[in-house]
Amino acid sequence: MEEEKDLEQLEDAEGQEDAEPIDNDEDIDAYIRDLTGRGAKVPASEEKPEEKEKQPEREMFRVTSQIGEDDYRSFIWYSTLLRRHWVLPMFILIPIVSAFLFSYQREEGMFYTGNFVIALPLVVLILAGILVFRCTRWMSRIRKNSPERLLLTDTTIVFMTESAVNIREGARNQVGYKHMTEVHETKKRFILYFDNGKSMLFRKEDMPEDVLAEFRPFIKSKVHPVRLIPKKQ
Repeated sequence: MEEEKDLEQLEDAEGQEDAEPIDNDEDIDAYIRDLTGRGAKVPASEEKPEEKEKQPEREMFRVTSQIGEDDYRSFIWYSTLLRRHWVLPMFILIPIVSAFLFSYQREEGMFYTGNFVIALPLVVLILAGILVFRCTRWMSRIRKNSPERLLLTDTTIVFMTESAVNIREGARNQVGYKHMTEVHETKKRFILYFDNGKSMLFRKEDMPEDVLAEFRPFIKSKVHPVRLIPKKQ
């Protein structure tokens, strides 16, 4: 009898192991890692609380969206410009500062307005060109390496109590919320970022408004931000 109990406990423990982060789009993942300038990062270690007996997971929310090229393009542009609050202001500040430095002659102590008027739009065009090139380059990589991903495909995300399950074309990938570092809500989509540069997204139009109202506080409560400075023990 004792051996049977030990065997049951072992099977339960194996069933409750945390799943590894999803791995369903190498191009998008590489883009996010390149964009942030770092590889996979995990939250800083903290003092582990006393382990409680884990309860069986249950489904909380479910949504099915047709994800295709428009979603990937919107995701790339959003992650480039709007994911970090400081990026867009920098695209405004850099041209102004650059044009000012170009127009001010320190030796003469003179500021040439004409040079500023010429330099400002020139720097803006250069930055815009870099931005467009960067985003279109990654779309081209996806189109070349994984063209099937740009076709509209039903993608279902099941939000459990402690993890999310992504189901696409028969592939089932599960990731624990402890790996989820950011949740962003745009006008049309929800985007979930994970600590290894991966992500999930779905269209808000595919979830009823009353369900969305319940989903927002639920998913935001599951976020585990990455700490660059470890918390003091």
